[in-house]
Amino acid sequence: AQSLTSKMGIEYLTKMLKHSEGDEFIDCMELGSGLGTCGIAMAHALASIETPSITSYQIVLTDRGDETIALLRENIDRNCTFGSANKKLSVTPHPLTWGNELLTDCSAPKKFNCIIGSDLLYNSRESYEPLLNTIQQHLHPDGTVILSVRWRKPELEREFFRKAEKLGIIFVNWKEFEECESFKGRCPARLNWSEYGNPESECSNEYFLKTNVSVGNVTKSLAAITEDDMECMNDEEYASFEEKQIQIYVAGYSAKKKGRKRDFDRIS
Repeated sequence: AQSLTSKMGIEYLTKMLKHSEGDEFIDCMELGSGLGTCGIAMAHALASIETPSITSYQIVLTDRGDETIALLRENIDRNCTFGSANKKLSVTPHPLTWGNELLTDCSAPKKFNCIIGSDLLYNSRESYEPLLNTIQQHLHPDGTVILSVRWRKPELEREFFRKAEKLGIIFVNWKEFEECESFKGRCPARLNWSEYGNPESECSNEYFLKTNVSVGNVTKSLAAITEDDMECMNDEEYASFEEKQIQIYVAGYSAKKKGRKRDFDRIS
């Protein structure tokens, strides 16, 4: 969420909008919204950008369950009051189970210029195909996916990215995020998805051996951290430990899939 509302994030979104090729209507969707933190952050970021050619933004926050949707609606009402200057921006919750579709009035899957998600790979391998099916059904041909990953079981989670590539959806490191002064110290991993946590990757092994975290004011390498160590961390130490295992990737359809240059390549 912080990356989207930062100066870097707003500049990235501004470039993305400039490459929307004259679209008057911009649609964004958050998958697995939970409380809607990232989707609401996206709304605030877009509300801060001057875009005279765009007549409306629609941001849809999605998740499963009536209680979750009710909480999303409550958070939207509390945190998305943009005033009369931004009446063209709409934020709404919508139930969505991965593998299913949000349909337009024409009963066709709705297409989104940007799809965002955070910490979506933690569940199991069985969720990857439904998740990718939803992305594939709803991503505009020139659209962008922004996915924040908190690595837990890299060998398992890399399967998601391999499946995505088979569908022509190519995930790459969000370079602007990695190079931003506000974040590069907090989230220092510069590994691509095929490298992170891969024991055959020298740069991954080096990252885990040379990246240090504190446990009760004692410095240990990331590779040496145990579950007992995590129990001994104070809140600040644990937050730092978590951030060192977070990366953000951006994706779009491959040039071969689209027949032209990828959107996120043009943005960068």
